[in-house]
Formats: sequence, C-alpha cells, structure tokens
Amino acid sequence: LGDAEKKTTINFTVINSGDRVNVIPDQATAKADVRAALPEEFDRIEKDLARVSANKLIPETEVTTSLHRGLPPMPQTPESDKLVTIAQGIYGELGRKLTIEGSGGAADASLSAGVGTPTLDGFGIVGGNIHTPEEYAEVESVAPRIYLLSRMIMELSKR
Repeated sequence: LGDAEKKTTINFTVINSGDRVNVIPDQATAKADVRAALPEEFDRIEKDLARVSANKLIPETEVTTSLHRGLPPMPQTPESDKLVTIAQGIYGELGRKLTIEGSGGAADASLSAGVGTPTLDGFGIVGGNIHTPEEYAEVESVAPRIYLLSRMIMELSKR
C-alpha cells in the first residue's frame, strides 16, 4: 500500500486478536501509521484498503477498513524551498550543514503547511532512531539549533 517514490509509508504496528491459544478468534484488529508527502495519497490508500479488504481469503468473514486523517502532509513547495535556503545560510554561519528530510507530515507544523503557509519543521535537537528504545539526542546540537531558530525569526521578521 505504500509508495516509496511518492514518499508514502504504511506500517501496521498494532495487531490484536484472541485471548487463548487453542481458540480461533472471532475478531481481529490491525492499526497502521500512514505517512504521505502528498495529500491525494490518503485518497489512494483509502481506496486501496477497501479493494484489498474486499478479497475474502476466508469464506464467511468480513473485513472493514477506515482511514483516520490526522495531521496533513507537508508537501515541498517553492515557498518552503526559500525558507530552506535561508535556514541553510544561517546554519552555515556556524560552519554547519543543514540537511533537509521529511517524515510524511506527522508534526504540528503540518497544520500550518496544510493551509498553504510556507513551513519548516525540525528546529529541535539533532538526534536519531526516533520512536524507538534507541532514540537519542545530541546535546551539543542545542546551542546551534537555538541560534538557527533565533536567526530565522530575526530574518523573517524583516520581510
């Protein structure tokens, strides 16, 4: 259901069924985290979920699907690219290189991007392995990130 080319991911992370080992469960549920860079991908996934669930592999069973649309994607736009250029220049003042990554729109900043406001996210601490037991933060990134955020505010307030 995912599409790597369009940066769409779907990961089933919660699956529940049954309560005893010797009884076939009468129901099961599966929940997934869906991330997309393009809003229309949610429509495609919703249709694909319905199509896949219509293929009954076990007679006399029923499968239903639903897609809860939470935070909207943060598509890359020419306006957000301009913000990236400004941020990279500011970070470069510290002799640092700012890399740009995407997560499929699971951030509060998605709300402003979703209504067309040029938006950047990720001014926080540098780290890795997010949402895992091995998640970490690089403490030495705090001061440079505060500098970046402060200078972005100063730069954008001039416009």
